[in-house]
Amino acid sequence: MKVKLQIWDTAGQERFRSVTHAYYRDAHALLLLYDVTNKASFDNIQAWLTEIQEYAQHDVVLMLLGNKVDSAQERVVRREDGEKLAKVSGGTVGGAGRLGGRAAAAAPARLGAAGTSRLQEYGLPFMETSAKTGINVDLAFTAIAKELKQRCTKCPSEPCFRLHDYVKREGRGAACCHP
Repeated sequence: MKVKLQIWDTAGQERFRSVTHAYYRDAHALLLLYDVTNKASFDNIQAWLTEIQEYAQHDVVLMLLGNKVDSAQERVVRREDGEKLAKVSGGTVGGAGRLGGRAAAAAPARLGAAGTSRLQEYGLPFMETSAKTGINVDLAFTAIAKELKQRCTKCPSEPCFRLHDYVKREGRGAACCHP
């Protein structure tokens, strides 16, 4: 089975916000990236997650990526901050990396400002990447593709693919990302 990935890069810019709603509806997976050298991009993740909760399919696969880890000198967002945000920002009872129900009345709120009492801890898969050097870029796309493939095949004889476990196991080789 082949998995075709179409990649839409909106660069997180406000001017793209109105058109992204259409992309959310048909997306099966979303990679949320922030720039580790730009605190504002990190702070904007919560707003993007809120929009995703409102417009995306309820079972969309989500992953949080902190990019530009090759720019250690300019880094302003710590890895621990990304891990914490991923831990409290998403998932469903059905499995990590999936977004829960959209209606706030139907399910407890899962998204909001980091650290607020509105959040439940399910977690999003998280890793740090470098588009410049390629660190963990292939891993992120491979993990998403494997998760999507697993969902499509749903063969009872195959062991369940666990996105979190795969990211943890395969990401260990990137020394720059594990200070």
